[in-house]
Amino acid sequence: MIRHIVAHHTKYAGVAFIGLLLGLMMGMQACKKNETAAPVITGLRSLNRSNVDSTLTVVKPGQLVVIQGKNLETVEQISFDGVPASFNINFTTNENIIVTVPDIIFDSVAQQDMNQVKVITNHGVASYTIPIVPPPPVITAVSNEFPQPGDTITLTGSYLYTVQEVDFPGGARVTSGYTGPQDGSWLQVVVPNTLSTTDTSATDSLAVVTLGGVGKYAFYNTTGMIANFEYGDPHFGWQWWGGIISNDATAFPGNWGNYIEVKPSNPIPAGDGSWWTDNRAVMIAASNWTNVNIGDPPANYALKFQVFVKNSWSNGSIHIVINGNFSYWATWAPWQQTDSKTFQTSGWITVSIPLSNIKDGNGNSPATVSGLTGGNPGAAVQLMLYNDSSTPLSGFDAAFDNVRIVKVK
Repeated sequence: MIRHIVAHHTKYAGVAFIGLLLGLMMGMQACKKNETAAPVITGLRSLNRSNVDSTLTVVKPGQLVVIQGKNLETVEQISFDGVPASFNINFTTNENIIVTVPDIIFDSVAQQDMNQVKVITNHGVASYTIPIVPPPPVITAVSNEFPQPGDTITLTGSYLYTVQEVDFPGGARVTSGYTGPQDGSWLQVVVPNTLSTTDTSATDSLAVVTLGGVGKYAFYNTTGMIANFEYGDPHFGWQWWGGIISNDATAFPGNWGNYIEVKPSNPIPAGDGSWWTDNRAVMIAASNWTNVNIGDPPANYALKFQVFVKNSWSNGSIHIVINGNFSYWATWAPWQQTDSKTFQTSGWITVSIPLSNIKDGNGNSPATVSGLTGGNPGAAVQLMLYNDSSTPLSGFDAAFDNVRIVKVK
C-alpha cells in the first residue's frame, strides 16, 4: 500500500515536473522572442494623466514626456533631434519610457535628425517623427522701430525660426516671405502696407509666432519720447540750436516729419571737439522722463533714437552727455565695429545705447539714474559730433529723430 502511494506520487510528480519544464521553456521562448524583437514607438504622451487627451503633437526641450510603444525595456540610448537624452532605467518598461527632452542647439541639428525621436535597444532602433520645437522666440532688437510700410526690417534675438507669422500693429500680419539663418539669431521681414502707424500705445505691438510660442517687442511705441521735433507736439524737445531742423524726404527718405540734421559745412580738423559749432549737435531740452525711476540702476534704461547716416563715416564719434555734465559721457562710433571700418545706412535705423554706457573718465557709471540727471526726474540730452581722431573728418551727414529714454530691464 505504501509502495503504491509512493509510486502514484512519483508518477504525478514526474508529470508536474515535465509540465513545469515545458512552461519554463515556453516562457524562455517568449522572453527570447521579446528580447530579440525590434523596438517600436507608437507615440508620445504627457506625463500628466489628468489631461483628457495627453497625446503630444509637439515637444520642447526640458519637457518630461512618456515614449510609448513595445519592446522598449532593453533601451540603451534615447535621442531627440540627434541629441542624447538622459533617462532612469527604473522608469522604463516594455511599453513606456519616461524621459526629459534634452537641451538642443537647433542650429547644429543635422537635416536627417530633425524632428526625430530615436530609441536604441540591444536589438534594434525605433524612430518616431514629431515636431521638436525651440522655446518661445526672444526679440532683443529691431533694426528700425519706426519703419514705413514696405520697408524691410531685421529682428535680432534667439529662437527666431519655425516662424508661422509676424504680427504688426493694427492687425497687419505677414505669413510668408520672411528670411533668417538656421540658428534663429535674426529674422528679416517686409513691413506690410496695411500697417497701422498710429497704434503707438501698445508696449508689445510686434509679435513673432513660431511653433515654440510667441515673442513680443515694443514697436511704433512712443513711451519715453523726449524729442520728436514736431512743432506743437508736447515732445517737440529741440533746443532750437546745434543742428538743422528739416522734414525733407528727398534728403532722408522714409522720415516721419521733422528731424535734426547734423551736417558740418566744412571738414573738421583732427582732434577738434568744437561740437557747438557748424551744425554739429542734436540738443534736447530737459523734460521729465516718462516711466523712469531715477533710483534704478542706469542699466535698466537705454537712450534710443532713429538715425539715417547718409555718407560713409570712418572717423570721429558722437559723444552723448546728460544734464550738461561732461564728467560722464558715452560715445557712438559704429564704424569702429565694422570689418571695413566704415559705416553707412541705407535708410533709418534704431540705435539703442544703455545708460550704463555713460561713464566717467575711470570707466565708472553712476549707481543710479539720479547720478546722471542730477537728482531730477529727467534732464537735457546732448548728441555731439567730435573729431577725436588723428585725421580730418569730412562729408559727415546724418539725420536724427524720435529720441527717447526706454526701460529695458
